[in-house]
Amino acid sequence: MAQKDTAAQADTEQLSKQIEMLKNDIASISQTLTDMGAQRRDEAVEGMRRTASELRDRGQARAAEAREYAEDTGHQVADAVRQQPATAVGLAVGLGFILGFLTSRR
Repeated sequence: MAQKDTAAQADTEQLSKQIEMLKNDIASISQTLTDMGAQRRDEAVEGMRRTASELRDRGQARAAEAREYAEDTGHQVADAVRQQPATAVGLAVGLGFILGFLTSRR
């Protein structure tokens, strides 16, 4: 009977060691998954920052283009007014009349 108890105790100790090794393996896997998740998160954040920077740069370029276009159009209008002042005054009066007519009707 002593031999059975010794064998059972040895099996129990062996099982305890295996369980401990399994716990360590699970902890290691968990840490690896945590590290992988953090790395992917960091990569995603960096990608989003890059994209936001590119979009901001494109937006600034488009705003500069729009500003240039508005300035050019303003210069063209000013030149047209200088070249044909009577026509410009006639257009201004006509537009004023139309806007006044539209806003006075309720």
